[in-house]
Amino acid sequence: MKREYLERALDFEGYLAHADMNVPTMRENFADTELAPDDDRYFRNLSERLPAGAISIWGFSESWCGDCVENVPIVAKMASLYPVFRLYLFPRDLNLDIMDECLGEGFRTIPVFIFYDENGQEIGKFIERPAGAHAFMAKAKKELEHLSPEEQKRGIYRARTELRKLYKAGLRNETVTEIRRIIEDRYGS
Repeated sequence: MKREYLERALDFEGYLAHADMNVPTMRENFADTELAPDDDRYFRNLSERLPAGAISIWGFSESWCGDCVENVPIVAKMASLYPVFRLYLFPRDLNLDIMDECLGEGFRTIPVFIFYDENGQEIGKFIERPAGAHAFMAKAKKELEHLSPEEQKRGIYRARTELRKLYKAGLRNETVTEIRRIIEDRYGS
């Protein structure tokens, strides 16, 4: 983790000001995100045990990406609720050098959230989407593979529309749960 990179990072509001699409949806997703009571207790307790900003979250994202539109607001909401977190967002396409250094050249799937402890040591990564969303999209792609490329494109669009509904119906909680597991691996339950 290089501190000089932080000069290029944005907070959530700065990221939204930079974004060229999906800003109303990201604001809505931020407002609609609520953590389950057990997760809320865990992160409140963690915020009491650790100093403010002890856990840095570096996020790589672009506003045109559907998974970013869903997951960036979730992580931003967590950072707004729990002072233990400090969120740094990097528009991926303007920061490929940082992303390549943090993740390895050629790995540019988004969103990616890298969690660092108070000593700057990496705790873990959340990449792209929660497991339930991965399974849903894999199944949708499998069901479409026999269709023409144009039909596949329309089918993927429909699947992504359905995926948005699934985020609202519970996949947001799955994102939080997966992030909590990353944090628990370092700080305990």
